[in-house]
Amino acid sequence: MDALLASVSLAAQDGSSGWISILFIVGLIVLFYFMLIRPQQKRMRQQMELMKSLRVGDEVMTSAGIYGTISEVEEDTVLLEVAEDVDIRVAKSAIVKIFTPHGEEASEEAEEGSPDDEGSPDEGPEGGE
Repeated sequence: MDALLASVSLAAQDGSSGWISILFIVGLIVLFYFMLIRPQQKRMRQQMELMKSLRVGDEVMTSAGIYGTISEVEEDTVLLEVAEDVDIRVAKSAIVKIFTPHGEEASEEAEEGSPDDEGSPDEGPEGGE
């Protein structure tokens, strides 16, 4: 405490060191803004977008690690089907990740796999040496 008072009294005697102290404090505030506040705002914005994009049929993961398929969407909650005939109600804010439905993945893989079937290295000639 005495060291702080001594530095304040020295700053009062020398005007230039007062400006340096003020610039240092302003620099720290700017640093805290870009290191702490701004990334937190970005995460909050992403979570809000995720909550707005929830649709019936989406496969999701909750913050507790529960995987399920959305069967009903309400204002603040969703109904997750975690097994056949087993539904649980969770808060939208507990949803942390959305996975694409298996139907879309299967159709995309089928489309991507069809050109590869013709030039597959497994179908090469076997005694052509």
